[in-house]
Amino acid sequence: MIAILGGGITGLSAAYQLKKSGIDFILLEQEDNVGGKIKTIQKEGYTCELGPNTVLINNLEIKTLLEELGLYNQIISPDVKAVKNRYVLKNGHIEPIPTSLPSAISSDLIHLSTVFNVLKERFKKAQKPNNDESLASFIKRRFGNQIYEDLLTPFVTGIYAGDPERMSINYVLNILKEAEEKHGSVLKGMIKIMKEKKAKSAQWNLPKQKIFTFKNGLQTLINSLKTEVESQLQLSAQVLQIVKKEQQYIVKYSQNNETHTITVDGIISTLPSHVLAKVHADSAPSLSEQLNKINNVPALVVHLGYKKEQLSMQNPAFGILSRAKENVPFLGVLFNSRFFPHTSTKENELLTVICGGYRYPEILQKEDEQIINELTHSLKSLLQIDGEPNFVHIKRWDKGIPQYELGYSIIEEEIKEFEINNTNFKVGGNFYNGISVSDCVKNGINLANQFS
Repeated sequence: MIAILGGGITGLSAAYQLKKSGIDFILLEQEDNVGGKIKTIQKEGYTCELGPNTVLINNLEIKTLLEELGLYNQIISPDVKAVKNRYVLKNGHIEPIPTSLPSAISSDLIHLSTVFNVLKERFKKAQKPNNDESLASFIKRRFGNQIYEDLLTPFVTGIYAGDPERMSINYVLNILKEAEEKHGSVLKGMIKIMKEKKAKSAQWNLPKQKIFTFKNGLQTLINSLKTEVESQLQLSAQVLQIVKKEQQYIVKYSQNNETHTITVDGIISTLPSHVLAKVHADSAPSLSEQLNKINNVPALVVHLGYKKEQLSMQNPAFGILSRAKENVPFLGVLFNSRFFPHTSTKENELLTVICGGYRYPEILQKEDEQIINELTHSLKSLLQIDGEPNFVHIKRWDKGIPQYELGYSIIEEEIKEFEINNTNFKVGGNFYNGISVSDCVKNGINLANQFS
């Protein structure tokens, strides 16, 4: 028997794959439901994602999973015009992100000198491989300060809510480093790498439009996986201790005020890094120490509903990201009902506002009313909104998004060393091998396949 620890998307994917392979398992989840940070609520005609808002079909594992669950024909792709229109807030103005050379030349977001500087990147000498370079240093070195401040920083804070000065290029946008190392230039390398990816996508028959959701939100995927593995699922089961005994593991967990012990042949841990660190504080102190170095930055997700006529800005749009220099209380704003119209009624508009991260962690400590007042005041001015929202929902994630920062390679090596010394103990989760939903699905399935 295999014990899967944690019922987020990684653990659920692993559980599904084990069942598919006919391998006995038990899935232990501390909360009273599965899904981790993938949670959808439907209220007052709005469909709100409390965690990830979209998922990408960008690997064979997630495509196959959707097909096998009977969900592939249920996916909803975003509005084509809206998904292309992305913006950055610069000096209080909403500026479109250029999508072509002509639009970059005429852009108010990027200086003409920066455009030429980017074009000259292909002639810059590649730097000898650096064991650990920050994302900020890499982008400044290859493209200059403006690309870093006006494009890179908004982009990575929108995804990771992190700090590019701390992030490691080895793990965050490492495709850029790969391009430089293999081809001597990011631009030259990316052209070749994207051609290879396009060919692989065609080979796997992946859709051209990779962003998707479902009519009832991403919770649909979680519910389908839960149904598949429900007979082996134990909810409200908190792992207390793991002891290695010869070639097996003894897992102690609490459930309904009772302590249970099971003996298993292998473990797939998808517990959050800080939880796994606590479990191994005594049995594997070195691993525990390294896992505790992973920062999980806080995130605040606020949903706001308005009547369409309340917003002056009516063009199709995906979202707005903010630069670090902007005096606004948010990292980004998504126009959910513009790229996924089904997320609100026809007369309404749904916005998702992402806050917190390294830039403004203290906002999570404020009262709901104070948060809403601060956000709506800022958005009223920015989007020229007339009146107050007719719908509000707030979700706090105190430990929101794991950060792949400088020094992460030491953490990674410690995990690998632990797995070598503990046969059939596999580690997964969004703090290891990628944070995206599709990464987690791929990793969960691959971990399960190691027991086949």
